[in-house]
Amino acid sequence: MTMGRRVLAALAGAALLAMAVPAVAQVAMPDPKQISGVPLPASDVPAGTITVRVIRGSFANNLTGVDVTFDVDGQSRVVKTDANGRAAIDGLAPGTHVTAAAVVDGERLQSQPMTIGAGGFRVVLAATDAASTAQAQEDQQLAAGPAVRGAVALGPDSRIVAEFSSDQLTIYYVIQVVNTARTPVDIGGPLTIDLPAEALGAAMLEQSSSNARVSGTHVIVTGPFPPGTTNVNVGFGLPYSGPVAHLQQRWPVALPQVSMFALKTDGLDIQSSQITNKQTMTQQGEQVIVGTGPGIAAGQMMTIDITGLPYHHQWPRYTALAAASVVMVIGLWTAFGPASRRRAA
Repeated sequence: MTMGRRVLAALAGAALLAMAVPAVAQVAMPDPKQISGVPLPASDVPAGTITVRVIRGSFANNLTGVDVTFDVDGQSRVVKTDANGRAAIDGLAPGTHVTAAAVVDGERLQSQPMTIGAGGFRVVLAATDAASTAQAQEDQQLAAGPAVRGAVALGPDSRIVAEFSSDQLTIYYVIQVVNTARTPVDIGGPLTIDLPAEALGAAMLEQSSSNARVSGTHVIVTGPFPPGTTNVNVGFGLPYSGPVAHLQQRWPVALPQVSMFALKTDGLDIQSSQITNKQTMTQQGEQVIVGTGPGIAAGQMMTIDITGLPYHHQWPRYTALAAASVVMVIGLWTAFGPASRRRAA
């Protein structure tokens, strides 16, 4: 099953969710090593100013009293970092060429070349944290080792997306199965998510784990589960016979919070006693209804009504079919009835 542009707008719902409700988990910070030495133009830094921050391992570990050497058109200037790990120079003329460098425990850290323009620059110089590096190597070894008996949970960014298009209502589950252990986890069998009994044409979506598959109305995720997140994305059609469609889902493990997104079409809306916060937002030019609510325990039923669906009453169709049938019967009677036979005789 493939996803259209409008669905992708809602599947980017982690950003919407962060705006709609307080964050459940801390946003992951970038790896300092990936941006170490990269000049970042900063509008809040005065023109002709370069500020350098020296850290070890993470942004929470500033290094004080480190000599930062600025090479300014071939001339060296040395500035010590302050209590916030920062050293700065200012008053540089446009066109000046600058690099910054520092040595931490024998490790040389250097920035990329900078040319002064109309604004200022920020630079991070990140030294290696030996303890963090050792732990990362240990994590890699444990992740590649044998599985241990344990449990998994659904991540806080797990969400549901509803889309109505071409007289069809499609539901998408974007599920994060999280293993917080440092080793692979065996939960004693596959994780099975039973979709609503009415679900039609269920299929896995892009970016799903290769360990996830669909069998009828069942999503089966086989273990062992690696450390971190296993993505399980599935879509299915939800039939309805009136202006309201009922989505009922029972989760095999606890859901940290209810997160429902509906791509707004005409009068489409979502209603549920389990949704305590609802608002409409714009994502990539699309109107999206965002509904959130408290978590659901394992085995508890989640019930959400999708309202305002375009529904055409069937009685006009049935009336038209009945009238057509009457006309056809009259025509057949006229052509082949007793009067026709007498005329033929």
